[in-house]
Amino acid sequence: MEQGKVGTIKKTSGRKPYEPTDKDRKQVLAMSGIGLTHDQIAKIMGISDETLRKYYPDELDTGVSRMNAMVGQNLYSIATSQGQGSVAAAIFWMKTRAKWRETDRTEITGANGGAIQIESQTIDASKLDASQRQVLREALIAAKDKMADAD
Repeated sequence: MEQGKVGTIKKTSGRKPYEPTDKDRKQVLAMSGIGLTHDQIAKIMGISDETLRKYYPDELDTGVSRMNAMVGQNLYSIATSQGQGSVAAAIFWMKTRAKWRETDRTEITGANGGAIQIESQTIDASKLDASQRQVLREALIAAKDKMADAD
């Protein structure tokens, strides 16, 4: 406050209220659309996070969707043109939007397309001599160790 005439006090004007421009709105929309945080946008704009949320709720809420729509329109335009990059854009579009997949499918079957036959053998250790049981014991221990190493 300034002192004017004797005995009177003159008020000075404070900070002007924030007024966003169309350019500011486009800038906030773009920054929101590319994924900047509210704090990052506010710092770039030179305002507080509270002011950002107060004056730009629509831009903050719809930025990502609007940018995705713009990129999608551009991608579609490229994909349906005859220009450079059109094939790659069309393939990308079909994979992401039309759910096309590049997959190889391998089926394994048994003889003549039937089920796979699995044979199992049972060893009766009581019919083995001492040296055969020792060889079997060593083979089982080696297999167990190999499985433990694979984990």
